[in-house]
Amino acid sequence: MCYATFIATSTPLKTSEFIPNLTRLYLKIPDTDELIGLSDKFSLPFVYYVGSDTKCSCGFEFHSELFDDPEWQDSKASPQALLDLLNELTISHDVEYYCCWDGDWGEPIEHNRVLNSHYITLEKNYFELIEREFIKFESLR
Repeated sequence: MCYATFIATSTPLKTSEFIPNLTRLYLKIPDTDELIGLSDKFSLPFVYYVGSDTKCSCGFEFHSELFDDPEWQDSKASPQALLDLLNELTISHDVEYYCCWDGDWGEPIEHNRVLNSHYITLEKNYFELIEREFIKFESLR
């Protein structure tokens, strides 16, 4: 089973395509079933599926305690790309984030957090993918 991560924003974002061996992060408009299942989770109007270098969202999984582990060095690009996106977007706007197993987008939220992505690093305190977790990333404004 794969993770599925979604973000919602107050302004539209450019979507992109997955390209094997090149893509670190891509955004796409969720399909109708996903949008129906996600409808009670987001208050912001523009919802996007966020995919990683694995095509699904599993490539965003990373544990800070493994930052220096040689076996995890190739696993840093997509999590860093996600942090970079969140940092860019939260300069002026909040971003809502939801993570679940693929197909479980209609299941209820079980975990809620409010974070500031500008204080998160892969090395020290990266947020891990948690099933059915909603995170509000607060803007700097």
